[in-house]
Amino acid sequence: MQGYWFYLAIAALSATSFALHVHWGLIIIFHLFCLRSILTKKRNLIIMTVLTYFLFFTISFIHNAAHKKTHFHLNQSEFYITFPNKPSIDGNKLSSTVQTDRKENLVLGYTIVSETEKESLEQNVKSGVSCHVLGNLSIPEKNRNENLFNYKQYLFRQNIHWVLKVNEFKKCTDDGKGILYKIKRMREASLRKIEQQYPPEIIPYAKALLFGDRMDFEDDEYSRYQRLGIVHLLAISGLHVSLIYVGFYYFLIRIGLTRETSSWVIILFLPLYTILCGANPPVIRASIMLIIILLSSHSKLSLTSVDGLSISFLLFLMKDPFIIFNVGFQLSFIVSLSILLSTPNIMVKYKNSILQLMAISFISQISALPVMIYQFYQISIISIFSNLFYVPLYSFVILPMLIFSFLMLFLLPFAFNLINKCLLVILYFAEKIAQFLDFKWAVLIIGRPGIWVLIFIIMAILYLFYKWEKGKKIYVAAMPLCIFIPFYMAAKCLNPYGEVNFIDIGQGDSIMIRLPYNRGTYLIDTGGTIQFDVPDWTQKKHPFSVGKDILVPFLKGKGISKIDKLILTHSDADHIGAAKELAGNIKVNHIYISPNSWKKPLMYEILKAFQKENTPITEVKDGFGWKMKDGSFRIVSPFDLHYEGNNDSLVMFAIFGGKSWLFTGDLEQEGEQELIKSHHFHADVLKVGHHGSKTSTSLPFLESIHPKVAIISVGKNNRYGHPNKEVLERLEENNITIFRTDLEGEVIYKFKENNGTIHTVLP
Repeated sequence: MQGYWFYLAIAALSATSFALHVHWGLIIIFHLFCLRSILTKKRNLIIMTVLTYFLFFTISFIHNAAHKKTHFHLNQSEFYITFPNKPSIDGNKLSSTVQTDRKENLVLGYTIVSETEKESLEQNVKSGVSCHVLGNLSIPEKNRNENLFNYKQYLFRQNIHWVLKVNEFKKCTDDGKGILYKIKRMREASLRKIEQQYPPEIIPYAKALLFGDRMDFEDDEYSRYQRLGIVHLLAISGLHVSLIYVGFYYFLIRIGLTRETSSWVIILFLPLYTILCGANPPVIRASIMLIIILLSSHSKLSLTSVDGLSISFLLFLMKDPFIIFNVGFQLSFIVSLSILLSTPNIMVKYKNSILQLMAISFISQISALPVMIYQFYQISIISIFSNLFYVPLYSFVILPMLIFSFLMLFLLPFAFNLINKCLLVILYFAEKIAQFLDFKWAVLIIGRPGIWVLIFIIMAILYLFYKWEKGKKIYVAAMPLCIFIPFYMAAKCLNPYGEVNFIDIGQGDSIMIRLPYNRGTYLIDTGGTIQFDVPDWTQKKHPFSVGKDILVPFLKGKGISKIDKLILTHSDADHIGAAKELAGNIKVNHIYISPNSWKKPLMYEILKAFQKENTPITEVKDGFGWKMKDGSFRIVSPFDLHYEGNNDSLVMFAIFGGKSWLFTGDLEQEGEQELIKSHHFHADVLKVGHHGSKTSTSLPFLESIHPKVAIISVGKNNRYGHPNKEVLERLEENNITIFRTDLEGEVIYKFKENNGTIHTVLP
């Protein structure tokens, strides 16, 4: 069986991808690799490959059918649930995946009503606790904007069909008596101990590297590690498991155990360690692989590391075929396989340890490239070099010190404090170096590629490894990849299509205009989260942010790294609040604002952030405009330099894509009257002012501009009751086609020359 397991894993992947309807281009690639077993002309291998294929196709088919069934319906309001893990409590929000008495999982959410209740929930709701709750079910939403996270699909792949909003906890009992729950509670107690005893600067690292909990990192800090391509070091991975194994094995030998006994102790210890670390796919993969290798060393089986990895892969797919869609699972197996396959023919060429580390870093980053581009839309240019410094630092300095400090917490408090002082210094300099390396061009924004582009990148990477293995210089082997990616990015300038995107950013406005041949990218407003004064205990550590969670990912998904003109219509938070989060993420060439709107605190704060990047800022009013080959753009309001609010919004009239457009910001009826007195034009498409409130979109205004289409940017179930019923009736009475972001998600107009169509993300 030695050497067969890899072929069986490929057969299982081919069958699973076919049964679960992965894109057929990838299915073809997997099947071509699967057919490689036939070329071996080994009868037993061919038979086992065929049997494996049909076995895993059947397993995947059954799982797919089971995922389409649910025991619940929308009208149910009473539930009996069990928390398999301790719920997450952030501010006044409690969230968790729970299991019902019908063995079906739900996503649970609850709004905590008081600080006393929060303390009670934190203390009493643990893994294994069962509760009788009252609440309402809702269907998870799919993504409301192109390329963004599809929550409904994500939950479906975990066999979750409902979101349960709890209104009341009736009664809870502690049923966590089994060994599994005892181990989980050991983990929970250890995390609490870290929170209580460690300095605040060390807590995120200790919780992440010792127990796999990354929730305590600040968003900005975590994003920086992502841009540097070293975020994997903040998760427990195969490398961590290997280091734990080596250290523990050496310790057991030193205290007098035989090698065989030490191996059996580690085999028994690894499942416990996996649960303590949160049982994430990379940890499970590494533990299973290590257990298999250790067991084979004590039997007549002679399994290689690739065999161990392949068996681990088969076990994952046997339990849950949908795991192939898990990003952590994909990265863990792809990177591990690439390193293992490269070791015999590539790694042996490098005798110097520094060169070997560089080769491993390069192999890891290149093999992960397709997943990183597709899931995160960008490449970390500096990742290969940053890993050279941070991998040894985390693996051989920070992780061992954290393990030692945690042990000393219970044994020698004096040593615990001393180690922490050293850790504080090391982490301080590590963070400073990270800030230094995080320069503006450290990340190359690619955008989400089409499937055929992704397949070409995969083939170019396979070609690179093949030629490198055959002895070609690395720069020669990488030539197709190095040529294709810049060519793909430059091809935007050859794209004859343009787009207007009314981004669904909730209650607010954000409109992107992208001209053909990449001749201009304009963003009108950014949306933003309106902040309210709330008690300190309700403050979230990771609050929702329009900029971080919607706007920046949307732009990166489109491959946009530069905005030529950012037009901030007025100073309301729901129009410009997310602008500050563009700074440092997306290059902005020029900002236009309404005269004297900078005097408002929020606008002033945002402009100050862009001034640090030397972004030109211009106040504009009626009469300002510009012309391009593809169209003309003109500011038609306000008319004076006095800023009062909504009626001094920048209003832009534009002609492009075969249509005339009027973008009105939060213009209300008073401003509309002034506008139609001063200008006489028709607009095919009207961006309805002030989200369709009753103070905007008057009948004289509609009769003057004669729009055929009205687009209302408004939040779903917003607290203001927008859009107003009278406004909707007024639009309908004038035979104007209405599109709404609250009902239809992002509204998109795609055009070529003077012809285009409007469509929406939600049907």
